[in-house]
Amino acid sequence: MAEKKLKQEKATNSNPLFTYIDSKEYDVIINENNVPRIFGRGGIFICLKGEGYVIINEHKYHLAPGTLCIAFPGTIIQGFKRGEGFESYTLRIATDFLRDLDIPAASSIHLMMRENPCMVLTAEQLDSILTICRTMQEKDARTDHPFREQINAQMLRILCLELAGLYAQHIPVKREPCSRQDMTFRRFLSLLATDITTSREVQYYADKLDITPKYLTIITRQISGRSAASWITHSVILNAKALLSTTQLTVQQVSARLNFPNPSFFGQYFLRHTGMTPKEFRRSKL
Repeated sequence: MAEKKLKQEKATNSNPLFTYIDSKEYDVIINENNVPRIFGRGGIFICLKGEGYVIINEHKYHLAPGTLCIAFPGTIIQGFKRGEGFESYTLRIATDFLRDLDIPAASSIHLMMRENPCMVLTAEQLDSILTICRTMQEKDARTDHPFREQINAQMLRILCLELAGLYAQHIPVKREPCSRQDMTFRRFLSLLATDITTSREVQYYADKLDITPKYLTIITRQISGRSAASWITHSVILNAKALLSTTQLTVQQVSARLNFPNPSFFGQYFLRHTGMTPKEFRRSKL
């Protein structure tokens, strides 16, 4: 049986800020035969017609008209199925734009989006988001406009603010400017998406952020209630579970892909954090 690989989503469009993907193209990128897949970029996915489901970071979400899904860099799509007549609208968004959005309560909103990536929009909300997206496409098509890139950046900011606003309605937003700690925390999450197979050490990420490991842990605890080490472990285990449950890779191959020194060390690490061995976890998903 051919081995299914966990593929890294990459942007190919010349526009560095966003890429529109229609339903037919999306079926090539994400379908029942090429998941799991790790997204290299962020983005939004909106179900327009039909029904289906998507499994994001081990959670299954029903897709129906008006369902909005938000993906951050490093998001793992472990399953995807669509029914007859399914249509969608997808916009991949540049990584840095979501990470660097400067708004009140940015980190709280960022966390809520990660923990609740799908929501059902009202007709008014859906119309508002789609109007912005389609206006972005129209503006981007004017390739001869001298300020096309600047207009694209402003339109994308409007979209991100609208999306953040949908989530901000559900949390108490402090009317304070985005702090340096907020920015550092979101940069840390972005690094986890790209570097988790490189290192599992807090020191590595602290060095990348030009701060001390102690200060990184203080920031993550203050904003999320979890330590930096806990976030790292969560990311490793999430990737390991995706590989074990949805690919034909051996435990040894999964261990090597996640940069463990040997399968035995990986097995002990997985058992310590899940209560199961890698093989036991795989059998539980059959």
